[in-house]
Amino acid sequence: SYSDVDGWATFVPLHISDEIDHDDSPLQQSSSRSLWVLRSCHGTFLTADSVSKCFSCTKLPSFWQANGSNLSLACTSDTPPRRHHYLQCWKLQTYEYVQSMRSRFLNFSLGKATLFEALGWIHSFPAYPFHAWSCEGTSGSSMVSSPSLRTLSFLMAEAAREEGLPDWVQLVALFHELGEAVKKLDPNNTGKMADSIYDWTISTRSRVVGCAIPNCATFSEFRHLNTDVLDARYSTDTGVYEANCGLDNVLLLWSGPEYMYHLLRHNQTALPLEALAMVRYYLLGDWHEHHEHTSITNEYDEDMLPW
Repeated sequence: SYSDVDGWATFVPLHISDEIDHDDSPLQQSSSRSLWVLRSCHGTFLTADSVSKCFSCTKLPSFWQANGSNLSLACTSDTPPRRHHYLQCWKLQTYEYVQSMRSRFLNFSLGKATLFEALGWIHSFPAYPFHAWSCEGTSGSSMVSSPSLRTLSFLMAEAAREEGLPDWVQLVALFHELGEAVKKLDPNNTGKMADSIYDWTISTRSRVVGCAIPNCATFSEFRHLNTDVLDARYSTDTGVYEANCGLDNVLLLWSGPEYMYHLLRHNQTALPLEALAMVRYYLLGDWHEHHEHTSITNEYDEDMLPW
């Protein structure tokens, strides 16, 4: 009937709030990039397929990102859990926080595990933790499943082998996500915090702390939540560092890959220096994608850049 057709053409925009703490912290600066879903009268959600270039309705939510400057919505692969994670990252990961985490974890006193023991531990972790999202308010709970992190690690190592890359690259591909195993070694602290507040072990985009934050930093709309932006010591291109001191001498966000990098150095790994660079800098897109931090990088960093 006409009414049914008319109903299918009607979508209700529902805003997905970035405020997960329900506190009084203003998030107006990030609202222009917040997420929305477009729900039909039948409880399905409008999505845009970039491959077929068609619109369709799905049972699982598809998210749209707002552009406050021109009042438009663009279909995005971004998800609320990912935005929430980066919001907490910006909020918590200050220069002081990174220093405190290095002091706590770089004595490597949590325990020992073999490579295959650690791979067994991460079998219980999802490879794509931000892809799963439960849609509340609809009939039932729809959840996108994810392969395990161990499965992803083996797939990446196999892909490196098929590409004919050196053995050491294949090994890096296998273990580079093992920083998440800290949640098993330290369940009462890191594990509980990961479940309730913020999981620093997940591999996400990194950045340098202790100097001015580039405008291209991931989820830069949350930068106002970071107290370092108000500290004059961190407001210049070099910040607390010497000019062209090299990335080996600066602090990055505390993360699983950062922990693995220091673990390898602590154990005097026989892997080449290029392997260490891959582990630590593959998520530092501000540097190797946007060519930022030229004031603190040096010739050695440029030699490592291709890796």
